[in-house]
Amino acid sequence: MVSLIAIRDAVALQGIAELNQLSRQFDQPPVLMQAMLKQLETMGRIERVEADNSCLIGNCKDCPEGKKCLTEAYRIKKNISA
Repeated sequence: MVSLIAIRDAVALQGIAELNQLSRQFDQPPVLMQAMLKQLETMGRIERVEADNSCLIGNCKDCPEGKKCLTEAYRIKKNISA
């Protein structure tokens, strides 16, 4: 089983990490990876990155017509100290 620390470290190393990418990297189901990412988000360690509205290739066979490729991506949360 993958640890929350390993996931956090992977996100830190990649800068911005997508859910499906992490799922493949750790060989875990996307649902489990999503739950672990949500836990890290709740703990204040990472933050969700808003989806980019542009599709890099223009038309994806997997996307319904008129929909852009939406992915769930996360990055390390920056601590803001005053």
